[in-house]
Amino acid sequence: MRYFLFTFFIVCLFATVSKAQEQVDYTQYYLHPVLINPAAAGIHNGHQFLINYRNNWSSFSGAPRAYTLSYDGSLMDDRVGLGLMVSGRTFGVENQFKARASYSYRFGGDDWKWSAGLSTEYERYSLGNEAFTSDLYEPGDPIVQAAAEGIDYFDLTAGIYGSFQESFYFGIAAPQMVRARINEVDFDDDSNVSLFQYFNLLLGYSFDVPNYGMQVEPSVFIKRLRNIPFQVDFNLLTKFFDEQLMAGVTYSVGAGDRMGFLIGTRLNDVRLYYSYDLSFQPFQDYSNGSHEFSLSVLLKD
Repeated sequence: MRYFLFTFFIVCLFATVSKAQEQVDYTQYYLHPVLINPAAAGIHNGHQFLINYRNNWSSFSGAPRAYTLSYDGSLMDDRVGLGLMVSGRTFGVENQFKARASYSYRFGGDDWKWSAGLSTEYERYSLGNEAFTSDLYEPGDPIVQAAAEGIDYFDLTAGIYGSFQESFYFGIAAPQMVRARINEVDFDDDSNVSLFQYFNLLLGYSFDVPNYGMQVEPSVFIKRLRNIPFQVDFNLLTKFFDEQLMAGVTYSVGAGDRMGFLIGTRLNDVRLYYSYDLSFQPFQDYSNGSHEFSLSVLLKD
């Protein structure tokens, strides 16, 4: 019976993951829009290198942990943007790996600037070694072995990103607009989705407060992603002393109500950010919250 329950748990977990196709739930997307929109590749008119790490529900064993390594830069008089991204995520015994290549092309003049972009992404979902070191695992089990070999997907995402007079900015993207399973495994999923079934929309405005020597940037982020039916984030970012000190707050409603706090700094070309999230769900009583770190280096042309 214990062996049967172990096998049943592995199959249910992996089948659920293959249906969910959950993306990394970044909270610093408004600082690094290239994480959520391929059209944002190269918007800094330079070359940006980014490291991001997120630890969800930090006190829980096996809670989601994710890392992202990213590069994006501009070419051809800043008209063309290119991006490369690698990310990994663990959640219990499930492992997720992604590799993405992005391309964008910019239009517009001095006031209006906007770009259209596409990204192609390879995804792989598999079981970690913990599933095979359990006392309940029986070597050679065909069901668990099939899950261990993983599921591979190909995704295509499209997006638009723009700004007006360097103050108002907007971005809209259709994640996983086209998605296809590469290999053949005996798991049911929802690979065939309709165009624009999932989306994210980012709107923001930045203005100076001269008497206090600071810059204020409110923004709103609306998203409907796989396994996240609908969510709205309200963000407020403040920058002091030419971005040498930054602080922000986020309030999320919808799929999961939460409050987030951010602090950051800039040292020449290097930017460092830290975020802490508190959930308003009952399990927050047993969690130390979620943590996110990012380090970016921006080299101007």
